[in-house]
Amino acid sequence: MTNFSKLSIVVPVGPDDQVWPQLLNELAVFGSEAEIILSACQPRSADSDLPNNANWLCGVPGRAHQLNAGAKQATRELVWFVHADTRLSEDVVTAVGDFIAKGGQILGYFRLRFAGDGPCLTRLNAAAANLRSRFFGLPFGDQGFIIRKTLFEQLQGFDQAVSLGEDLDFAVRVKAAGFSLRELPAVLVTSARRYQQQGWLATTVRHICLTWQLNRQAKQRLESVR
Repeated sequence: MTNFSKLSIVVPVGPDDQVWPQLLNELAVFGSEAEIILSACQPRSADSDLPNNANWLCGVPGRAHQLNAGAKQATRELVWFVHADTRLSEDVVTAVGDFIAKGGQILGYFRLRFAGDGPCLTRLNAAAANLRSRFFGLPFGDQGFIIRKTLFEQLQGFDQAVSLGEDLDFAVRVKAAGFSLRELPAVLVTSARRYQQQGWLATTVRHICLTWQLNRQAKQRLESVR
């Protein structure tokens, strides 16, 4: 049985996030050895209970700020960044355990699947996201980045000046620094509500354009500092 005492799990919690308690319940499969940090930008509600291995961190708002703050607070060798609306598939525990056992200076991420709260066509979006990650090395944060804390710090964490796409920017910098990205053999499930609320076609087109734009901007930032 894997000992998850080397693992810190960082969950960014936005001001309106109401779904993190469900994720917290699912993270119980990692036992009390794993450290869980809920990195928020607001104080914890008085009626919310946390397990003994979880901490609530209140800091500067913004995804990159909150992720970096959580990683700085982390006391374990590996940091796993998990979005609050993520749900775990049954293979995730084994995949994380294998990643801990094998180590390596790499950025791990999971395959993506959308939940059933959106159009069935989001299966195509998930397939495209997985192909994009595998063949172009461009995963997004909802695929659960996992990395050694020392490597994360060496790469100076997420760029807090990037207001959107800090996750793609980080993946681009990992590759540019000569480190590998590895798809882990498990699935993370994320909500498809945005496709339901804003329309599948409009959301898909917007995401394709945004991905191209964010990738180009990340490479331009790299060129500007060389």
